Amino acid sequence: MRGDSDGVAVGVVGAGAMGTRHADNLHSKVVGVRVAGVTDANPARAEAVAAKCGSAKVFEDARSLIEDGGIEAVLIASPDDTHAGLVLECLRSSKPVLCEKPLATGSEDARKIVEAEAQLGKKLVQIGFMRRYDPQHVAVKEVVDAGAIGRPLLFEGWHRNVALPPFMSVEDVTTEFVTFAAAIHDFDSVRWLLGQEIQEVYARGVNTDPAFGAVTYDLQLIQLSLSGGCLATIEVYVTADYGYEVGLELVGERGTARTASPRSPVVRRDGAQSRAIEQDFPERFQTAYLIEVEQWIEGIKNGRLIGPDVWDGYTSVLAAEGCVASLRSGMPQRLPSLERPPLAEV
Repeated sequence: MRGDSDGVAVGVVGAGAMGTRHADNLHSKVVGVRVAGVTDANPARAEAVAAKCGSAKVFEDARSLIEDGGIEAVLIASPDDTHAGLVLECLRSSKPVLCEKPLATGSEDARKIVEAEAQLGKKLVQIGFMRRYDPQHVAVKEVVDAGAIGRPLLFEGWHRNVALPPFMSVEDVTTEFVTFAAAIHDFDSVRWLLGQEIQEVYARGVNTDPAFGAVTYDLQLIQLSLSGGCLATIEVYVTADYGYEVGLELVGERGTARTASPRSPVVRRDGAQSRAIEQDFPERFQTAYLIEVEQWIEGIKNGRLIGPDVWDGYTSVLAAEGCVASLRSGMPQRLPSLERPPLAEV
């Protein structure tokens, strides 16, 4: 599938922070693509993004954008609870789609997407797990895959946000939000880096700010048991205040591998050593976001999508559900043992 002389015609659903970033990357930094359409619940935001992308058309709603004959591929960056329905619309129209995480806010809806794509017989869906394109994470995976640290034994990950996104109020924050919007990235990192499935989830949480309500856990500590005998711990803290940090260390039989600092130099002066810390995820992962959409467009052109797929999206949703259930019950949760269906290429 190819676009016209101006490249693959992509429609962007959602003109918030992520949709705007993706649209800007596609328009100004990626060869062989053009942003042909934009839609958002707030028309003014859609118009602003469309204006930056030249001749992009503003659509009244997502369905009209997806069904439009001039749109060849779709990027979904709308609110999480809209993802599943919009991905299914893309599959009905047989259009490649890059959907921001999570694939769905429940495993039942995620499973419907897996089944719909399998029935269609085409691999059309890619999930926005951008850490797979982050140079620091890729470097660790290369070390592990080369066998340099021996058999992996323990994954230790940390995921800390400065504060809530500016568009959210404390009333919007729930334990489910922390798990599905933040920890879900870590579930995918574990599976991708180790090549193992998550079998059991055990999570504990604390409330660090009474404004959230007593049953909202903005700090979560998650333990995982994996199919290959490896263990994992993940710390997710969405209101850490001091900065934005995502990283991991893998402990193996013969050594360890740890993500390096993305950019900031270590400065020694006045009897102290310091390093600047990023303040938000767009700053930390801009390179990853760019590589992600570059490879997505290349995959559409070549007829071979190789990024995170519907199964990756589905299994991460299952892990998130298990995490929430564990937080509520105080007990470990065993995840179902599933067989991955065959996935065709575009």
